[in-house]
Amino acid sequence: MMDWPTRTPTPPCLPELAEVLVTLRAEAGDDTGGHPGDNVLDALRDSGVLRLPVPAEYGGLGADWTDANAVIAGLARADASVAIIVFLHYAAVSRMTTYGSEEQRKRFLTAVARDGRIFASSWSEPGADAAKQKIATTAVPRADGCWELNGAKTFTTGAGVADHYLVLARTGEEDAAPGSYGRPDQGIFVVDSTRPGFTVDGVLDLSGMRRSATGLIRLDGYLTEPGDVLIHSRETPAVIGHPHTLGLTLGAVALGIAEEAHDTAIDIGRRRSLLGNPLYRHHVFELGSRLAAIRGVVESATRADGDRTGHALTAKVFASETAEVVCRGAQELAGSSAFSRNHSLNRLSQDARALTLMGPPNYLCRELVATHLGVQ
Repeated sequence: MMDWPTRTPTPPCLPELAEVLVTLRAEAGDDTGGHPGDNVLDALRDSGVLRLPVPAEYGGLGADWTDANAVIAGLARADASVAIIVFLHYAAVSRMTTYGSEEQRKRFLTAVARDGRIFASSWSEPGADAAKQKIATTAVPRADGCWELNGAKTFTTGAGVADHYLVLARTGEEDAAPGSYGRPDQGIFVVDSTRPGFTVDGVLDLSGMRRSATGLIRLDGYLTEPGDVLIHSRETPAVIGHPHTLGLTLGAVALGIAEEAHDTAIDIGRRRSLLGNPLYRHHVFELGSRLAAIRGVVESATRADGDRTGHALTAKVFASETAEVVCRGAQELAGSSAFSRNHSLNRLSQDARALTLMGPPNYLCRELVATHLGVQ
């Protein structure tokens, strides 16, 4: 039987990825703490993973977003939870690179490249809708140029792991016309996890992405520094959606999940001497064809000219939902053993399902793309 090209190539600018994957695989099945272990975080900080898309003038590798998606897919093969953390870090880096002031870029991007600082985004809140229209967290300006932040955030991926958080907060009375994702009377603030007023309230017990440190944070009278405001204008919705315009897509996480599920199905067939069975081979072919479609959609997201939002969101929807199908097919080939809680295919399947619900969730992605195309 022919060998499928099942692995997304590692970018040549990041040879350390293989070492990171070894560390990830060593503890990927241990989700009891709800977050990556110190060994994984140390491996990420010591490698070039975190600084991959940071421009070279700030000490980064200056890689493009095709390489960023490839690294995310590679990480997801070993641990989709860590891939999500890195994806959100890359998204934050892209926002800082484009919308940050020169002082902010020197301050924050250099810290990523030199010290391995991790960024996270904190948009969601209890009772807020998926489009982030109803945010209760407030940011009040002070005479000294600082802002005071108060509120609670939930479903913050990387809670307690990240060093800095891009926090979405309400800066007005919400009387402005809403955007498609976020509102123009909101702002995005860089929050330092070591400063007073910032608290992590623990991680959630999720059914998928169980090691992603997705949890709750609180801001109680948190005072920013004058240079901690990324944006507080009508551009806020554009800043939220900016990574998608580059083609950075959560579909890359789904690609890694599907690659790993497909390879697992082949390995099971080899161990059980089933690859000589035509029916088994045909099932594996179907999984491989779906995997090829996922790869094509994800890779095309960064090839489009201009605004790549539609391509990135479409890749997220198609890849995550098709990865679910690939995982389910691999489970059926593995038999009842795959439904053991500790079986890697069960974990992959749960991670693929969780990905369809992560922001923006797939139903909102469809709405955003349809609106972008002028379809009502």
